Amino acid sequence: MTVPTLLTTVIAAIKSSKKYRDTNEGTVRALAEEALRQHKKVKPAVKAVRARLHSIMAPYLGDPDYDAAAAQLTAAYASQDLAHIRQTCWEIMAQHLSTRERLPLLADFYTQIFAHTGPPTTILDIACGLNPLALPWMNLPHLSAFYAYDIHEPRIQFLNHFLQLNGLRPQAILQDVALTFPQEEGDVALFLKEMPRFERNYHGLGRPLLEALPVRHIVLSFPEVSTHGGRNLVNRYRTFCHQLIAGHDWPLTELLFDGELVFIIKKR
Repeated sequence: MTVPTLLTTVIAAIKSSKKYRDTNEGTVRALAEEALRQHKKVKPAVKAVRARLHSIMAPYLGDPDYDAAAAQLTAAYASQDLAHIRQTCWEIMAQHLSTRERLPLLADFYTQIFAHTGPPTTILDIACGLNPLALPWMNLPHLSAFYAYDIHEPRIQFLNHFLQLNGLRPQAILQDVALTFPQEEGDVALFLKEMPRFERNYHGLGRPLLEALPVRHIVLSFPEVSTHGGRNLVNRYRTFCHQLIAGHDWPLTELLFDGELVFIIKKR
């Protein structure tokens, strides 16, 4: 079997699986090419790609039924009741571990962050997950653009529906930021609790990503404690963050919330 045929076969095997059929094909292709350089045969290559996707996409963190969630949001926004809208967004975000952990912080999480960055008019949400649904807590009446990047197709379609309900352009983008860094300019880039997994899966790429983002501020966050062991990670991630920006004249502000360590990086 030729290399192109092997590659096509591995991609087809991944895209035909229920678990990964909605994954960005560019991501699958890049992982398949890497796997075939190591394994040469279809079966071990497919196994290797699935293992990488499990780590990158973290399906164990949870996902809502996107069609049902979109219908709930449509009804909530039709009510024009902010309390109803927030409650609906809250319930949907609760179905994903990362955003569920942040729910108790929403009352002042973005208020404190934007007190340092200034109210952004353009936001880039990198490897966004369901975080854009926190928009009703951001208090940004002059927001003109919200770019959200993810590799899960149904999530992107759902987020574009949500952005349009908020009167914004549908600028959620199916894009693997490890393969193509975001090019859109903005005031603030959010990269929330994803850098550890990003560096684990794409070792050494975290720093180039931060350098490439065309924004004034980067908001980088980390979990305060480990998911399973409850081990405090503040000192570990504080050191990690300083290593990521070492050599750059980028002022750094640290905010510690209950459960989440936040760094605001001001790019020159």
